[in-house]
Amino acid sequence: MTSGERPACAFCREPISGSNEELLARARKRVERKDPKAALNIALEHGYGGHGLPVNQAKCIDLLRECAGLGYPVAHYQLGNFHHNGEMGLEQNEEVGLKYWEKGAEGGHLMSRYNAGCKEYDNGDHVAAMRHLRLSASGGMRKSMDCLIECCFESGLLHHGDLAESLQAMYRARAELRSEDRNTYIEHLKRTGEYEEAFGV
Repeated sequence: MTSGERPACAFCREPISGSNEELLARARKRVERKDPKAALNIALEHGYGGHGLPVNQAKCIDLLRECAGLGYPVAHYQLGNFHHNGEMGLEQNEEVGLKYWEKGAEGGHLMSRYNAGCKEYDNGDHVAAMRHLRLSASGGMRKSMDCLIECCFESGLLHHGDLAESLQAMYRARAELRSEDRNTYIEHLKRTGEYEEAFGV
């Protein structure tokens, strides 16, 4: 995409209309109405300096905390990442990061649950790790299943029957997730370089 070109919709490939100012004004109206997804998007635009905004990491974190206060699990996930890695002006604090991931996991966010499982495994709490990894695998996350096999099953922490149950749940969830629109979106992510192996497709 060239610098003057507008981003395109992932599905219809039509350019998204409006200037940076118009897009930001629409998003800010949604934030005023307590739309957590809009608050998350604006927060990240401040954090990375998107849509012509100057980088303002403190504003990014404030908006993410507000968004998390609205119960949006993706905001908890992002705050967990920033605390865990010491990004956006925050000091690195893996325990605070874990707490945010656990809140995101409570809200059903699979990557939060996966990250919490990996962190609990590193902390030596294998019971908590397996609970998180089995639940995220049951949501269709292949990466979690890989961890269950490599870290838990092969070391004798997870029984064969429990592994088989998680594997069946993962395949059921993945079958339910398949759709033509989802496949189109996955192809878009792969073309734009935004696809992550964690998506497992």
